[in-house]
Amino acid sequence: VGKAPGIIGGCTLISTAMATLPFCADTYQMAGVLAVWAAGSSLLSTAPLAFISDRVDDAKRAQAIALLRTSGDVGFLLGASTMGALADFAGSLDMAMQSSSGILLTATGWFAVRQMLSSRLEEHEQKS
Repeated sequence: VGKAPGIIGGCTLISTAMATLPFCADTYQMAGVLAVWAAGSSLLSTAPLAFISDRVDDAKRAQAIALLRTSGDVGFLLGASTMGALADFAGSLDMAMQSSSGILLTATGWFAVRQMLSSRLEEHEQKS
């Protein structure tokens, strides 16, 4: 699996698991959904780091990786706080999980479209 497909596949699996987790009726269903989540996490573990490393020059690679990790930490803090506030406001953890899933799936779609357009632009430039 390539870097961009790994990111897209991993995020899609995680967002699907997030959206379906509230509907689990027993531990077997929950185990299946969490296995899907784990598969997505496995795909997503190294792909963003490799993707960023390919996009920057060697001199700026350490700074880019540090920025990637810092933005991930900020995202964890803001995402958890925002979804916790939404769950308190709506009175439903299910709504927060599904909202988070929708946000992740939207960002994944945006990334996928950008990758598709970028590859088509590169192909067009190579033909010219």
